[in-house]
Order: sequence, then structure tokens, then C-alpha cells
Amino acid sequence: MQRYFQFSILSMVFTYLLIFIGGLVRVSGAGMGCPDWPRCFGRWIPPTSLSQLPDYIDPEKFNLVLAWVEYLNRLFGALVGFIILITFVLGYLHFKQSKRVLLSISIAFFLTLLEGWVGAKLVDTVLDPITITIHLLLALIIIGLIIYSSIQSYYLIVGNFEKSSNYHPQLKNVIIGILVCLFIEIIIGTEIRGGLDMSRKDNPLIESIILLKMLGPFKYIHTILGFSLLGLTLYLRKIVYDIKFRSSPFMINSVNFIMILIVTQILLGESLVFFDVKPLMQLFHMWFSSLLIGLAVSVFTFWKISLEP
Repeated sequence: MQRYFQFSILSMVFTYLLIFIGGLVRVSGAGMGCPDWPRCFGRWIPPTSLSQLPDYIDPEKFNLVLAWVEYLNRLFGALVGFIILITFVLGYLHFKQSKRVLLSISIAFFLTLLEGWVGAKLVDTVLDPITITIHLLLALIIIGLIIYSSIQSYYLIVGNFEKSSNYHPQLKNVIIGILVCLFIEIIIGTEIRGGLDMSRKDNPLIESIILLKMLGPFKYIHTILGFSLLGLTLYLRKIVYDIKFRSSPFMINSVNFIMILIVTQILLGESLVFFDVKPLMQLFHMWFSSLLIGLAVSVFTFWKISLEP
């Protein structure tokens, strides 16, 4: 059981690293660094010079740095898939009697296989915006399932660490509301990013802040949802700290981190508007969203465990 918990944590860490690397590929424009899949310019190892390119490849399409960034992203993705496979096998061996652990890690594993297929389709569709959104959403669902199974396995190993907790009856609805808002916010944010990319191709000399205004209401909906999330998180923090109820350190720390990240996200988002769109800021803006999903799932799981006898 302990081995499963260790590998579930490893799966979580490596999946978050992969999401970060995937974001790096996105903002660096390396998504088509390898124009074919699973090979790269017809080779299992990317070319290191123009002389290694196949005859049918236009040399102008080759960028050494972007090719290797995308190739390393694929290699790391394969490594993460292998770690999740080991976690799935350990879950099957040690948690056959726990549907929560086994079912969640099983779904995570099969979604990981689907994620690999969608990644291949990204190349086939030349980074179709809808396919990009599906690719990101699958990654977020996978990380949520891994975190859920990890916490549930910890509960089965050490006992009910939430036994003395007593939470406000509205906590479940608030955290579900936060999760729903987060997913909608991420979908809109991804569409904004895709719209910006297309607008920038057609209008390369226009500043990003003007291009954002050309996207219509999406930017404003994104901002409104951001402040709605702040309001929900403030209320969540209020009921978690309510002296009429008892909250565990796990719950308190998770809620505080959500609060910090929401504020950081709002500041980052507005900075992207007023100080032009910077790739590094975009990268962390996206990655922090995935951290928020994980923290929100953790809060939901802590609440669920507190209901156990």
C-alpha cells in the first residue's frame, strides 16, 4: 500500500511537470517543431543539422531548438505514461477492495492512453484549437484523479486523518462551484490564447493588447469569472475558519494556497493585458490553473473523507 502511495505522488509530480513542459512547448511555438508523429522529421532521433533532413522536407521548416523541445516533451510524456502504468498496476494489486482508489487510478490510466492519442492528433491537425483544449482538459482530469486516488490511499494507510473534522454544510457546494468555474475559466482562457495566435498571424504588427480587444466578450467573461472565483474562495476560507466548525490542517493549508493562487492568477491575468502578452507569464498563468484544480480536488477529497466513520 505504501508503495502505491509513493508512486501516486510520483505520478502527480511528474504529471505536473509534463503540464509545465507542455505549456512551454505552447508558448515557445514548438508544437510543430516535429511535423510528424511518432517520428520527428522522419527520424526516431531529431536531426541536428540540415544535412540530416529527408529530401522531402523543406529545410525552412526545420528549427533545431523547437524540434528538440517538442521531442523532449514527447519523451517526458512517455516517461509519465510509464509511471502512471506502474501506479495503476500497484493500485490493482493492493487496492482491489477500494473502489475509490482503484476506479480513479484506472480511469486516470486509460485517459493517459487517450491523451497520448490526442497528442498525436495535435500534429495531424496542425495544432487545431479545439484539439488543444481537449488535450489540456484531459491532463487536468488525469491530475485530479491521481490526486483523489492518492489521498484516498493515504486515508486507508494511516486511518481517518479527518475524523475530528466537522465542516460547514455549504463546503461541498462551494468547492464544486469553484471546480466548475475553474474548468470554464480554463476553457475560455485556452480559446483566448488560440484566438490571439490566429489574430497575431493575420496582424503581426498589432500589439497584443489591441488583439485582445478584437476577441470580443471572451476577455471580459474571463475576467468576471476570475473575480467570481475570488469571491467563492473568500467564502470558502470564511466557512473553513468558522469557529463553529473544526477544520484539519490539510484543509486549512489547501484553502490558503487556493486563495494565494487565485489572487496571483488575477494579477498575472491583468498584467498580461496591461503589459502586453509575455510568454513566460502566459506559461505560469496556465500552470497555476492546473495547480488550482489539484488543490480544489484535494479540498473536496478531505471533505469526503471527513464523512467516513
